[in-house]
Amino acid sequence: MVLAASLLAGGWAVWSGRSVSLTMALVAAFGAGAALLAQNAWRAAWRSPARVVFEASQGDSAELVVVGRLISDASLAPSGVLLGLETQWIGPVQARDGILLTVVGVLGPGRMDEWRAGRMVRAPAILRRPSRYLDPDVPDQERALLRRGIALVGTVKSAALVQVLAHGSVPSELAAGVRRFARRAIQSSVGRWSARSASIVTAIVIGDRTGLDAEVERRLQEAGTYHVIAISGGNIAILVGLTLTLFRFAGLLGGTAMLSAIVGLAAYGYLVGRGASVDRATLMAIVYLAGRILDLRGPPLNALAVVAAVLVVINPFAVSDPAFLLTFGATAAILAVAGRLPSNQVPRVAAGAISILIASAASEAALMPVSAMVFSRVTFAGLVLNLAAIPLMAIAQIAGMVVVPLSLLSERLAVVAGWIAFVGAEGLVVSARLVEIVPALTWRVAKPSAWVLAVYYGGLVGTWLVWSGVGSRRAHVPATRTRPGAFSAAVCLGASIWILAEPTRILRARGDGRLHVTFIDVGQGDASFVQFPQGDTLLVDAGGLSGTAAFDIGDRVVAPLLRRVGVRRLGTLVLTHGDADHIGGAGSLIREFHPWVVWEGVPVPPFEPLQTLRTAAQSVRSRWANVQTADEVHIDGVDVMVQHPRLPDWERQTVRNNDSIVLEIIWRDISLVLTGDIGREAEHVIVSRFAPAPLRIVKIPHHGSLTSSSQDFVRALAPRVAIVSVGRGNRFGHPASLVLQRYAEIGAEVFRTDQDGAVTLETDGDSVEIRGFTGRRARLTSGSARASREAPPAFR
Repeated sequence: MVLAASLLAGGWAVWSGRSVSLTMALVAAFGAGAALLAQNAWRAAWRSPARVVFEASQGDSAELVVVGRLISDASLAPSGVLLGLETQWIGPVQARDGILLTVVGVLGPGRMDEWRAGRMVRAPAILRRPSRYLDPDVPDQERALLRRGIALVGTVKSAALVQVLAHGSVPSELAAGVRRFARRAIQSSVGRWSARSASIVTAIVIGDRTGLDAEVERRLQEAGTYHVIAISGGNIAILVGLTLTLFRFAGLLGGTAMLSAIVGLAAYGYLVGRGASVDRATLMAIVYLAGRILDLRGPPLNALAVVAAVLVVINPFAVSDPAFLLTFGATAAILAVAGRLPSNQVPRVAAGAISILIASAASEAALMPVSAMVFSRVTFAGLVLNLAAIPLMAIAQIAGMVVVPLSLLSERLAVVAGWIAFVGAEGLVVSARLVEIVPALTWRVAKPSAWVLAVYYGGLVGTWLVWSGVGSRRAHVPATRTRPGAFSAAVCLGASIWILAEPTRILRARGDGRLHVTFIDVGQGDASFVQFPQGDTLLVDAGGLSGTAAFDIGDRVVAPLLRRVGVRRLGTLVLTHGDADHIGGAGSLIREFHPWVVWEGVPVPPFEPLQTLRTAAQSVRSRWANVQTADEVHIDGVDVMVQHPRLPDWERQTVRNNDSIVLEIIWRDISLVLTGDIGREAEHVIVSRFAPAPLRIVKIPHHGSLTSSSQDFVRALAPRVAIVSVGRGNRFGHPASLVLQRYAEIGAEVFRTDQDGAVTLETDGDSVEIRGFTGRRARLTSGSARASREAPPAFR
């Protein structure tokens, strides 16, 4: 319907000669057509061959032999060596699909050079669906990988199990050899000055970001300059400009030069691995150069539209790809303001800096809501830092490219070029520290509402239409012509202020007189968020992944929920004990939300992760407190009681589950018990401390393990509702069926985060409404009779 209406409107605009109406109709038609293509593509992706084979196994995981061609060189990640495959066979079934494998063990890094793009490999792998976190405002990672063509992920137990069946084609082997040589040359010439700078230069030159330090990535993202280290429009533009400059010096301008540049760009795109951002930037440059060859002088926006349409036809998922939106949004914004500025009034010395500043401002204005939607971040630092970041990136790129051929000619000259590249790369990192000096330049925000985005872009487009229509004759236009522009600008400004500090979230942060508790889906871990009646907050644990996983549960899963309810500073952060699945996400939450106080139970002096968190808390002036049995605080009229652990009689050397903090939150008829990872031993100690309650809710201990939820404990607490925080398809077999049976026998309603997603409780102290993210609901009331709430002797 929308597509047909847009085409009719476009025809009417052509007939009546209304260019603006034609543009709007074409944009609407493009969006509608892309949406239809994407819808069909989604249907095919959800039932792709690999997923059909996997689902036939009827389990959470399947061990199958995979045969496929590597679509990129092996890369090193904290969890192991990553292999991206386009499969040919999965088990006995022929299935062409995308799979991402992680090769674990110590042998993997030593064999990475064998696993080059284009080669055919065979490996037995444990396949599973990608991880998903079913929480408000948290992106669906499974859908994100499907957009990249990855249907399943898997693990290979050892590199010894990966067999190379055949080498790739001659071009792919040649390209892989060049990439290998480039890595070594950059590491030798730039790495002697700084390993960090060598990783940055490698990312800029050949698109390999596997060696980047996570802290460097975080700094550049906060500063708004991360885009310069990904091969995209800026890098390709520099390469095109450098190529044409060399042709100009050689006196070879014209069609031959343009055609040679096109061939060179295509070869470079193939060399660096043909990533999505590389394809977009390279195709735009090729279309531009082809237009020059054919002497087509149309507006650059036309070329941009052609490239966008081609990419959407090739990959309909592109319309929902954040990188696609960022790339074309920024480019369109820059082209929209290019050529409309009074360049003759700008001093030549400052022209370059002013051009970069205007381009940065245009792209930031166009992408601010997208950045808020996708990254939950709005940064103003990029407006200033791009003045330095873009020239520094150009220095690092050109010098890094020169390093590679110089390594064949002269090691001394290569080292000199490497030092120049080091200066450019190190300058990028140093410039990003501006955000640390002026933190207000970057804001973490909640995901904005759709209507706010519509209002913002309506105001932005209206402002641009009026401004571009006036052009250089602005001074001679009557006031009646400028009023629409002023109104549109005011609308856009108001929407941007709303995104930065949405008033409804501020009001929500003050509380609504009810107690809200959310058991966040953090996979195989724990995180429970409590918002008290007057708005104070408490977070019990922060989730986390074991090992050295780069995915930050705190920043990517827990923080969006806190931003959603308007939390700017967290009240209390409780670390029940030191297991990674409970405290792994706490670091980023401490940095962003600066809790007033952090609770620790039994201290474990030799345990480095907890000591690191303590240092981080002190750096943001959070108070660190150790709590034990009988400690009690009152928050907004709600009693928060510490039921465990007891004061230790010996110094702990390791983290123990039975040292977990156990909290009981009591408000009127409601008792909420948060149990950490305690086992039967601790349950036996604390069971007598719980007074009867008309309506009790329990977070099932230790993810439903058989080592906890003893029959005596379950019967004594007699919860009406039990929630288990557990990961989908976890290898521990949690929750145990016997444990679930015990809760069922006493009539408890059981919710599971692996099935229900985030579980939210809302209570007025008498009744409780429970909602699962996936739609399941329940409502319970305490009844008219109120149980005695005499405290046991230990509390007096």
